[in-house]
Amino acid sequence: MKKTLILIAALLSSAVHAAKEGEVLPQCPDAIYGNQERLDFTSYSGKVVLVDFWATWCPPCKKSMPFLNSLRNELINQGFEIVAINVDENTEEAKQFLAQNPVDYPIAFDPNGKCPGIFDVKAMPSSYLADKSGKIRHVHLGFRDEDQPTLRAQISALLAE
Repeated sequence: MKKTLILIAALLSSAVHAAKEGEVLPQCPDAIYGNQERLDFTSYSGKVVLVDFWATWCPPCKKSMPFLNSLRNELINQGFEIVAINVDENTEEAKQFLAQNPVDYPIAFDPNGKCPGIFDVKAMPSSYLADKSGKIRHVHLGFRDEDQPTLRAQISALLAE
């Protein structure tokens, strides 16, 4: 029940400044798992960044992770990075999921839904693709296998700029 309430609050919140195409990635109060560094999107300046909101209770989220991990590892040397933000209310469940389904990109945990509220997340998963200056260029809601060529093309185009 709490999970549902957090998601509803995050989805219905009136974010002070929602993340929209053409705007700079907003800052979030979360920390990166493993090193407790504060999540700072400005530290990715010069890279194309995909910010991906996900949860273990979201089947399309789990389906997207192997593709995103493979794409990230393929393009990291060209300046591409993924930062994933988990919104499960039980962070331990998410950590157990990651232990069984590891990814190579940074993960932050937001069990209270602050960052999804700041971004004004509308669906799960939601991904925000930012260019090298940190400006959001594309927003993707949900994930299907058919989305893979589009994501790859958009990322490649931003890397070429």
